[in-house]
Amino acid sequence: MAGSVRVDVRPFVSTSLPWIFVASTMLVGCADKAKDSVVAPLETGNLEAGTVARVGREIIVADDVARIAAAQGVGVAAARDLAIRDALFAEQAKAEGVDADQSMQLVVNAALARRMLRKLLDDADRAGPVTDEELERVMQRRWLELDRPEGFRVVHAVVRTKEDADEATRTRAEAVARAVREAVLPVAGTAKSTSVVRDQPDPVVDAFKRAAEAVSRDGFEIKVEQLPPIAADARLISPDGGGVEKSFAEGASMLAARGSLSDIVATSYGFHVLLLLERIPEARVSLEERRRSVRQEVLWMRAAAARAKLLERLRPDVLVGRDVDTLLVMVPVDR
Repeated sequence: MAGSVRVDVRPFVSTSLPWIFVASTMLVGCADKAKDSVVAPLETGNLEAGTVARVGREIIVADDVARIAAAQGVGVAAARDLAIRDALFAEQAKAEGVDADQSMQLVVNAALARRMLRKLLDDADRAGPVTDEELERVMQRRWLELDRPEGFRVVHAVVRTKEDADEATRTRAEAVARAVREAVLPVAGTAKSTSVVRDQPDPVVDAFKRAAEAVSRDGFEIKVEQLPPIAADARLISPDGGGVEKSFAEGASMLAARGSLSDIVATSYGFHVLLLLERIPEARVSLEERRRSVRQEVLWMRAAAARAKLLERLRPDVLVGRDVDTLLVMVPVDR
């Protein structure tokens, strides 16, 4: 080998290393790689604590050996020799200018970028337990999974009015809504004597719709809907999110059992009659379990925030050519 590279090796005996799976981009793996390790006798000497070997100016530490052993599926001695061999080749590659090749620089940049992102994630882990504020942010997205309140599934009929309708119009609309309530009373009785069959259409819904739409409308629109379960705080218990007006949620949450019929409920849409189809029990997990469940997501949140902050700090060093769009159009891309 051109040039003389001194290798100092200290016996590697530790068996309690952090086994983090980080595959080296310079290693291509199979177990018999150990046969291609350093075979010449190596000089031994005293090195700093934690250092397994020194190759020229490069040092190989115990953690590096542990990672290689885990990634390649070899023993720690073989992993040490693999690290030394690659360090020797790397030193010679630098001596011959191989590292100056532009394609190699792109590979190195990509590897370093991934290591930097990994460091940001490790830093996020070291930042400590999930805080109350972080938990609240995640719970806004995952409340349905981890903190679902009791839900009220209803079918309702609304006699539609405009928000700026005068008092006389609203009085007429409310009268139609009361007629709807009378018309659906028999349906409510039927609902009380039947039960919900999972994954099957509820026949009560169609019966309610037919009865409500048969009422004389007095010029008003009557709309019948079956809604996703509603929480008492007006949220829709649905992956799609959404909510209803507070008065509507209050009317639903006052219904005690299947077949219960509300009084007239006024909203900005008009006057409603609600029939309860089902009360769905709450599903809440403990605070400790929530923190455990959201921790990984919180770590990614922390790392993403740190990445954004780092990019913002580094962006002033970036200069993009004015004709970059024209240039990129001409770049050939293999599909």
